[in-house]
Amino acid sequence: MSHELIDEAASSERAAAPVQRRDASSSSRGESRTVTELRPAHEGRAARRRPRVAIVHDWLVTYAGAERVLEQIIDCFPDADLFSVVDFVEDKDRGFLRGKRATTSFVQRLPKARTKYRAYLPFMPLAIEQLDVSDYDVVISSSHAVAKGVLTGPDQFHISYVHSPIRYAWDLQHQYLQESKLTRGPKSMLARLILHYIRNWDVRTANSVDQFVANSEFIARRIHKVYQREAEVVYPPVDVDAFELETKKEDFYLTASRLVPYKKIDLIVEAFARMPDKKLVVIGDGPDMQKVRAKAGPNVEVMGYQPFAVLHDRMRRAKAFVFAAEEDFGISVVEAQACGTPVIAYGKGGALETVRDTGSHPTGLFFDEQRAEAIIAAVASFERDPGRFRAEACRANAEQFSAQHFREQFFARVARAVPAIAEAGLARAPVAPPPDTRGDAAASNAPRVLAIDQSGVLGGAELSLLEVVKGLRSRIEVLLFNDGPFREALDAAGARVDVLDSGALQNVRRDGGAAPKLGVLAGIASLVRETRRRAREADVLYANTQRAMVIGVLAGKLARKPVVWHLRDIVSDEHFGRVQRTVIKGCAKLGLAHVIANSHASAQVFADLTRFDARRIDVVHNGVDESPFRALARVPQAQLRAQIGLPQDAFLVGAFSRLARWKGQHVLLEALLLEPRAHAVFVGAPLFGEDAYAQELHDFVKANGLESRVHFLGFRHDIAACMRAMDVIAHTSITAEPFGRVVVEGMFAQRPVVASRDGGVTEIVTHGKSGLLCTPGDARELATTLGALYDDENLRERLAQDGLAVARERFGKEQYVEAVERVLDGVAARAR
Repeated sequence: MSHELIDEAASSERAAAPVQRRDASSSSRGESRTVTELRPAHEGRAARRRPRVAIVHDWLVTYAGAERVLEQIIDCFPDADLFSVVDFVEDKDRGFLRGKRATTSFVQRLPKARTKYRAYLPFMPLAIEQLDVSDYDVVISSSHAVAKGVLTGPDQFHISYVHSPIRYAWDLQHQYLQESKLTRGPKSMLARLILHYIRNWDVRTANSVDQFVANSEFIARRIHKVYQREAEVVYPPVDVDAFELETKKEDFYLTASRLVPYKKIDLIVEAFARMPDKKLVVIGDGPDMQKVRAKAGPNVEVMGYQPFAVLHDRMRRAKAFVFAAEEDFGISVVEAQACGTPVIAYGKGGALETVRDTGSHPTGLFFDEQRAEAIIAAVASFERDPGRFRAEACRANAEQFSAQHFREQFFARVARAVPAIAEAGLARAPVAPPPDTRGDAAASNAPRVLAIDQSGVLGGAELSLLEVVKGLRSRIEVLLFNDGPFREALDAAGARVDVLDSGALQNVRRDGGAAPKLGVLAGIASLVRETRRRAREADVLYANTQRAMVIGVLAGKLARKPVVWHLRDIVSDEHFGRVQRTVIKGCAKLGLAHVIANSHASAQVFADLTRFDARRIDVVHNGVDESPFRALARVPQAQLRAQIGLPQDAFLVGAFSRLARWKGQHVLLEALLLEPRAHAVFVGAPLFGEDAYAQELHDFVKANGLESRVHFLGFRHDIAACMRAMDVIAHTSITAEPFGRVVVEGMFAQRPVVASRDGGVTEIVTHGKSGLLCTPGDARELATTLGALYDDENLRERLAQDGLAVARERFGKEQYVEAVERVLDGVAARAR
């Protein structure tokens, strides 16, 4: 009995992938009591030494879904020690354990344990309790069976990542007894007694867990049902980068899984046998192989076990992936979407959280019953309009379940509950092996950063700060003065973020000329007080925007903390009013320790205005994440245009920015009058009182009969897709741009860039090599340049390839984050 039941459980462990935030209010209420009680003990121990971490896993015999999660937890905590009931992983397969050997229980030494460890299920509760983790501050259990039952004391924090409560002992007991042919007789009675004992033990040991983390909302509900405890959700990691997007699908369906009863592969095969005009490919092996082969018709190809390359190839080319199991998560569902393949799934369990069947970008559809008729109806529904499922949307949905997201989310939860973990610098950047190799002393002394931003909008400055926060996540906190999408993005990245949504800065415009009113000053004073309070725990304040810098300087002065301003603007009279520039000069003298400028142009204007010490100004060009563009590299331009709703045969010139006069969209419209072969595509919307200018653009189009050649797309999230749908990216600012993020994005999109010859853009583009430069505001020169690109396809291709090489060499996000980190650490060290 034990052998068969655990064999089924082990097969279900191949459920693994990423992260979704549960309701913060309910989960935090459930955890605040535990964290508050434990924090003094942890802080006391952290003062003496770095916190010690133990990782406890059920059993180590293979590399399946639970082990993928374990691998990422080890990457988060590379110095942790490993414990397990047994460890029989072969030396050649131990890479995922990063060289660690597990401390094991007495089961390791029992007869035939290497091959018959499942038979010792009744002894495993006792075995896990004999593992001594009393010397550790933090215990992390990765549990689908007994690991969460490890014994911990009142001064230890135990966080349990639960793949599932012991499913064969709880709601699936009767199903497993039937499948194991243990429904009657003495063996059945013994099996039921053992499972009853395990249930009692399972509930009792749940009380020793301080915080539960579930691998899906489905499992969180199961945890609540069984243990009466709340659980946050961190989806297990899926290696989405191992799967390539393919937009050209072939005329066959795919299912892939271990062939065990609860996977219902035989049901899928039966359904397709009744649809002889539709082809199904089955990949996988297991005890149900004969049943599957018996039901297969001529249109069903049962390939058995196949290596990854074959699975990957079929998954990319299939028109849809069929999934009929009630799975805790379902990693194969995410892997299929990573290939751009939509999913037809049973609408229960984890699939409901990984497949979108509604909205403007669905990635699959559900059937309601595990019956052949339901699958047949779902396939018919899929084939009525397969075009509604976009490969790019499937890929985008899968990317939220990446291994990096898992590491970010899981580490953030441990650090939030046990601040000493972050303060000691453990896994300071848990993004990929190898782990941080700096010395223990350096890691434990890593400066703590308080980042400040005035905005809740997800603009260019906020996107750049987001990359810094991801890189320094274990020692950075973020304070925002407005709520909005930026806070949501920080939450999704596992950042520690707080919002002071006072509205005090909403009426302070950087181009305004009047001094702020008394009410505004009172609101600013309140922000300063709250920022000062939070600054006490930081070593350096990092202000990301101009208004945040003002608050930061005042708070930093009061808290005696150094302030670094990341200057992302050209502080000239074209962009800033007299009062604002006076305030900037005053702050530079009052309390700015250092300035990071996003370009030499920004740095020079700031230095001229403030006479700031040039030795305290560093130029760090913004970094851009290439991955959204790389994911679309194989998608045909025609397909992207069709999905966005753009003409197929037109020469499209795209302008990407908010609609504002200084961004110069009107210059591109004027150029269209001189170059009739071009179309203009505007991606962006008016944001800060610029609606009148947006209306001017629409009026100009109408007055000059350009309606068929100008396309206003408004605000879009799919910037990478929109850029790759263009022939040319145009940057048309009529005043100096501080940096020009859109220019770098255009390079990563592998499109030739035409940009204004001014400001930070001249530090990005070398004219004639990585792009073309035009005089700002000169519509005639812009038209001539666009005409030259229209006539010379080779020129377009050369500029695109050279631009991509420059972007990769100089503007990647890794070198950007490292440069910002060096400045912040240097300022903090000098302050000490």
